[in-house]
Amino acid sequence: MTKLEFDALNERLCEALGKCAAGDKTAFKTVYELTAPKLLNLLTHQLKDPEAARDVMQKAFVSIWSNAGKFDPSKGKAFTWMLVIMRNRGLDYLRKRARAPETEEIEHSIPDTSHQPEQAAEISAAGRLVSRHLAKLPSHVAQSISLNVVYGMSSTEIGTALDVSPNTVKGWIRRGLKQMRADIPGNSVSAFI
Repeated sequence: MTKLEFDALNERLCEALGKCAAGDKTAFKTVYELTAPKLLNLLTHQLKDPEAARDVMQKAFVSIWSNAGKFDPSKGKAFTWMLVIMRNRGLDYLRKRARAPETEEIEHSIPDTSHQPEQAAEISAAGRLVSRHLAKLPSHVAQSISLNVVYGMSSTEIGTALDVSPNTVKGWIRRGLKQMRADIPGNSVSAFI
């Protein structure tokens, strides 16, 4: 763009911004048509993201519309005034993005491992059934089974905690699970014991 073309652009922009200050929407359309391609190009270069540049430009044009009455042609060129607004909006966007790092969509990054309602009901019923049958066993056997199955403790760890040999714990668990399998009807909780 030559200096003559730039001066002609600024003259048209000054006139249009004056009309925008009075609420003339047609004048705002003129401002947009004269500057949008150039300003979008500058914002895209600044932000390195075409979609973000369009969003920032839209907000900046709203600001230009709202503040058109504040433009003073004696203090600078109209295009330069608009360019400063665009640049500042772009910087605001970059600062905001730097403070709030991008996050992944939850649905894509975290698998849904929750049980469906039917599964949850079955698991709950099986848990109550197992609890009732655990209560029928001697307390040291029930405790050994719980520590092994629920908490994942080894026979050695359980033996240390209960002050008995690991082989004794293995026997308690084996006999307790065998008794529970015999007492619980069908295969409703076979996966659990």
